[in-house]
Amino acid sequence: MESSPRTLVPLARPIVTYWLVKRPDGQTLSCTSYRTAAGLELRVEVEGESAVLQAGVGTHADAHRLAEAWRQKITRSPAA
Repeated sequence: MESSPRTLVPLARPIVTYWLVKRPDGQTLSCTSYRTAAGLELRVEVEGESAVLQAGVGTHADAHRLAEAWRQKITRSPAA
């Protein structure tokens, strides 16, 4: 009996956490870049929940710029 080759799908791997922001409700938002099967991805997440913001990025420099833009937007927002 022949076995068929298995296709392994790589999981998203965290690369760099750019910032952490504590919200008034006590939860912490984190902005982290991930290596995915599709390339680099930047995510803002609350621990244990799905991403609040998510975007594909071309380079680490792009990720850094977008992370800073998101941080500024979030810290200016009264709901942060």
